[in-house]
Amino acid sequence: MGTLRYDFHSAALNCNTTITVTIPDVTCSMRGKSMQEIYDPNRKFPTLYLCHGGGEDSTAWLRYSQIELYAQQMGMMTVSFNSEESFCCDMKHGRKYFTFASEELPLLVQSHFPSSPKREDNFVAGFSMGGHSAMKIALRCPERFAAICSMSGAKDQVKMHRFVKEVLKNGASFELIEDAFGPIDDSLYGTENDLLWLAEQLAASDRPKPRIMLTCGTDDYGYDFAYDFKKHLDKVGLENTFYDYPGCIHDYHYANQAIRRFVTEFLAEK
Repeated sequence: MGTLRYDFHSAALNCNTTITVTIPDVTCSMRGKSMQEIYDPNRKFPTLYLCHGGGEDSTAWLRYSQIELYAQQMGMMTVSFNSEESFCCDMKHGRKYFTFASEELPLLVQSHFPSSPKREDNFVAGFSMGGHSAMKIALRCPERFAAICSMSGAKDQVKMHRFVKEVLKNGASFELIEDAFGPIDDSLYGTENDLLWLAEQLAASDRPKPRIMLTCGTDDYGYDFAYDFKKHLDKVGLENTFYDYPGCIHDYHYANQAIRRFVTEFLAEK
């Protein structure tokens, strides 16, 4: 697997940022072929965009999981990007991370790397905060992404925020999160950052529907919230698959299992 860090100036963010890219190595599978066949400039790969958890960066998936191994097995590129504590919002006080992730990044990747532009070849996944981000991207841009995997991430953001702040008290960066969303209260419902409302809008439309995979560890503090989101998708009529991970908590040991299932099994069931 080829891996690289790409530093560039983002038009949407109006600052320098970094993505981490992996590209399948075809040399072993094409032994005996000519150099021209091995390094075919017209070859394009399916591409998985990966959203990191809170407090992490574009290197998290490569460092904390075996995604490189799974993507090589399936002949798939991966693209991980920095999103700070933005939950991929066009932040109320900050930068336009949704515009960056959903519009600029695919254009950049498809123009600079051997990434397929076809909808059926583009997917998005994320863990924790990244699970929220991935779901938002997929629900708002279903014409661009064919499948999504949210690992411990897609929830009622208002209820989850209250729980973390008032009950869990785990030291989350609340001020930064509120810079992204604005006040996280009932005024969030029915907006572009409300996953419940986005699911309802997509279900009621004639837009294409991405395949949806949801997962959560049964010992994760957010399990009930994650399963409630699955029930909401059922209620509005968006087909989805939910996988429990018995005994697992909110960490990359579990997320590594989930991303393997998504890449090597779920996406293979086209």
